[in-house]
Amino acid sequence: MTYDLLQGLRVVELTMFSTDTVGGHLADLGADVIKIEEPPYGSPTRHSGTLHFRWNRGKKSVMLSLKEDDGAARIGELVREADVFIYGLRAGSAKRFGVDYDAIRAVKSDIVYCAVSGFGQEGLYRDLASHGWAFDALAGLAVPEIDEVGLPRTPDSHTLVGIEASGLFGAMAVLAAVRKAERTKESQYLDIAGVDCALSFRATDFDMRANDMGNTAMSGYVRYQYYPTKDDEYVMFMALEDKFWNNFCKATDRLDLYEPGLTIDTPEASAEQKAAVRRALADVFLTHTRSEWTELFISHNVAGAPAYGGLDVLDDPHIAARGLTYDQEQPDGRIMHLFGTPVKVGSEEFSPGCPPGPGQHTDEILQGADK
Repeated sequence: MTYDLLQGLRVVELTMFSTDTVGGHLADLGADVIKIEEPPYGSPTRHSGTLHFRWNRGKKSVMLSLKEDDGAARIGELVREADVFIYGLRAGSAKRFGVDYDAIRAVKSDIVYCAVSGFGQEGLYRDLASHGWAFDALAGLAVPEIDEVGLPRTPDSHTLVGIEASGLFGAMAVLAAVRKAERTKESQYLDIAGVDCALSFRATDFDMRANDMGNTAMSGYVRYQYYPTKDDEYVMFMALEDKFWNNFCKATDRLDLYEPGLTIDTPEASAEQKAAVRRALADVFLTHTRSEWTELFISHNVAGAPAYGGLDVLDDPHIAARGLTYDQEQPDGRIMHLFGTPVKVGSEEFSPGCPPGPGQHTDEILQGADK
């Protein structure tokens, strides 16, 4: 089972694709999340690789069409018993379907209404059709690569930020709004946009540049940099503070680098000086494997970390011990190896239920709503 932190919190969600993530985080923490799906095939997330297995695990599924005359009324019946309503379809369509904020709070006066979309409920791009890449492209997080014929393309190594961030910010906002709704007995309205959330991950750099206080670029640093190791892997060396630099030089018996390296990451250091120290450090790091360097960092109090580029990170002894993945047997007998939640709750083990089958709980929940 999932954690029970949100036991008793009922959520009705009308979402698809990345907007499923808000309710997904709430379900992981123990909320009772009822997912409304369009018959006959259900949410398109079901047909998008493994997304369904993480974003919709532990939820309940109700097949219900807003295109039917009584569709909005049936959703209203579910909302009466809920604390939260999450709307994650195209901005503006909620009113057309009769499930906009005014309609929903007319049914439940203290409901938390969370509208999740790509570009928000207001603004020039509100009605712009999009997918998850759009959030990061607009935010400047997914800078295109140029292919062999000179055309831009999506970067292979990019991890989509806006999709994951909107789920996190949405879930956080919902929980805060639930507290206020409980306190005031009044409904709360939330507007979460994927592009806003993607941009927020650049906030530190924006703030620094806008106030002429530097930037977050680290590519020119020597003591805060990637280095290759003996086993053709990498470590992230982070001895930016002098105490860590001193510890490193002592541990590697390279005190000859200490003085030259003290000012190597300041504006006063020349390109020639930077190149000389960087080359010397590169040679030092080639003498040991990634795991050996990690052990040295720990034993000699040097800031740094092993660096990974693929799924082998899950085999790292620290990551493996954190229990971030789990195996789950699906109703069809398949064993899925899935990523869990980074939230740790005491000694509890995160063991969520399978994602629901299409309309698996329709009769159970709608019959209950009719009573």
